[in-house]
Amino acid sequence: MSLSAGNYFPIFRSAIARIFHANGAVVGAGFLVSGRSHSYILTCAHVVTQALSLPRDTVDLPRGNVYLDFPLILPEQKFTAKVVFWRSVQASSAEPEDIAGLEIEGQLPSEAQPIKLISANDLWGHSLRIFGFPSGHNDGVWATGVLRDKQAKGWVQIEDIKVTGYRVEPGFSGAPIWDETLMDVVGMAVAAEKQREDVKAAFMIPADVLVNAWAELEQVMGSTINRPTSILNRVKQVQCQGLKKRLDSLISNYEVAYNQLNYTLSAVDRNIIQNQIDAIEQDMHKVASEMESLGCE
Repeated sequence: MSLSAGNYFPIFRSAIARIFHANGAVVGAGFLVSGRSHSYILTCAHVVTQALSLPRDTVDLPRGNVYLDFPLILPEQKFTAKVVFWRSVQASSAEPEDIAGLEIEGQLPSEAQPIKLISANDLWGHSLRIFGFPSGHNDGVWATGVLRDKQAKGWVQIEDIKVTGYRVEPGFSGAPIWDETLMDVVGMAVAAEKQREDVKAAFMIPADVLVNAWAELEQVMGSTINRPTSILNRVKQVQCQGLKKRLDSLISNYEVAYNQLNYTLSAVDRNIIQNQIDAIEQDMHKVASEMESLGCE
């Protein structure tokens, strides 16, 4: 079953991984796609080469330990992983590239839950949310943007159309892309525009490319499916729309408070903001429970 608005925060937040270099530096993101007998993380190959101090275009499957945690639920509780799937960064190729699969050693706590991917043909104009680790923000920040369409490489273009706030930039690589319209994860952030400073664009590897590249991925996480059209009566639709707006408002307040926490030095002020975040999370869980009970998509 794919994610819904009702379980967005409990699952989506818990699956986001922060990947480290051995020296403790944060190098990028990833996300949990299987938490059964084997726990697998999806991320970008260039995030792994950075974590292991290897050349960016390393072709052979890397050896060595990759360290990560789940910052939004288990910050600083480090886990060790090995690279088990590898599609290196290539200058030009018709094959999928810059994709890595990691297997976490040992058992994961129950708080960390895997997410599924959803494949969709038309993403143009869909709003997105993403959590990543740009330079200077090891605790992570939320960013937003708009999805466009695929280019020749198979990657989907992302644009930031707002004036303020964070955009998808270096440090977001490997992070899951949450589609606000489909209310599911539709791909993985892979690259940001660097050559043109006035262009706020980036790219994601869509779900179908990820699954086609790593054949075992569909088995470990279940089928990547197109979301079916929900059949709700009119009353339920109106109720769900109201709850969705309420949840969106709470999510926006959560993101503002979380980002503000990064800039607050006073212990007293940080405590106040943290209490605000806790209260918002409680409200989100209440709204999420209502949406789940209604069967909102």
